[in-house]
Amino acid sequence: MSKKKQPVGVAIDDVTIKGVDGLQLSINDNVIGTVMPLENGSFNAQIGSDRPVKVKTQDEAIEYLIQTYNLHH
Repeated sequence: MSKKKQPVGVAIDDVTIKGVDGLQLSINDNVIGTVMPLENGSFNAQIGSDRPVKVKTQDEAIEYLIQTYNLHH
């Protein structure tokens, strides 16, 4: 018997960390990571206390966070 596909609530909220405005990504009210802009126009995607991953665009950072979440849950 196959499982029904269930909708997943993804929320992107504005946050300020150490004086820098960024985004916080949550899935079903669980915070999974943050996206912070860098001075050179790229972005850091970080999950919890893991090392941040540098990506070129904000969309890439959000995709990375969601893909990593799906891989581990």
